[in-house]
Amino acid sequence: MSAALTREARQFLFATRHAVLSTYSMKYPGYPFGAIAPFICSQQAEPIILVSANAEHAKNMHENAKVSLLVFSEAQNQHAHAQLTLIGEALPSDKNDSDLRARYLRYFPDAVTYFDLEEFHLYRIRVEHVRYIAGLGRLDWFEGDSLNEDLADSMLASQESGIVSHMNEDHIDSMLEYCQHVHSVTADQAEMIGLDAEGFDVKYMHGEEVYGQLRFNFDQPVLNAMDARKALVALAQAGRS
Repeated sequence: MSAALTREARQFLFATRHAVLSTYSMKYPGYPFGAIAPFICSQQAEPIILVSANAEHAKNMHENAKVSLLVFSEAQNQHAHAQLTLIGEALPSDKNDSDLRARYLRYFPDAVTYFDLEEFHLYRIRVEHVRYIAGLGRLDWFEGDSLNEDLADSMLASQESGIVSHMNEDHIDSMLEYCQHVHSVTADQAEMIGLDAEGFDVKYMHGEEVYGQLRFNFDQPVLNAMDARKALVALAQAGRS
């Protein structure tokens, strides 16, 4: 697979929250079991899911950690949009990691009640193999470590919350400009939700009503707060030029 298509696959992964998780059924051996699995990505491009120990797929993963995650967009015509299949192992992740918790709950704030229940656990998917379908004639398999081999030195796991807070406290005007310049969206309010190596997500509002969420991709991957600052400044300057 070309480096460009590999990066496109990672951009799609970071930008997407919808997936179907398939596990090996313990109740019906030999059959796969699928379940909707909202997820975020860690700063190492590993999907993170929150699962109740009582869920069927949790019981399956406890016995066999090998899973497949089909990542897809919200588009109505799924045949015309990208699909990403990740094959790997679901491994326990630390629910008490404050940075990971903050990142997860910024995207899924309604999950805070579940997060604090003992029966709910975080899993990360260590990706071994990837199948990316970008469109007609643009598809390939590649190894999972291609998703994060350049992220080993990333400092964003510990820096993201500070960057997000800073942008939401001091740079609302810049985010409104991003919305207008990149997506031609005029908003009254904007709030950064998260930032990763490939870009960032902004929730935009009119008055008190949340209208939607927008994704902004970086030209080059960022690995730390300084990289992120340069990318955000460049985007702001582009919007004012």
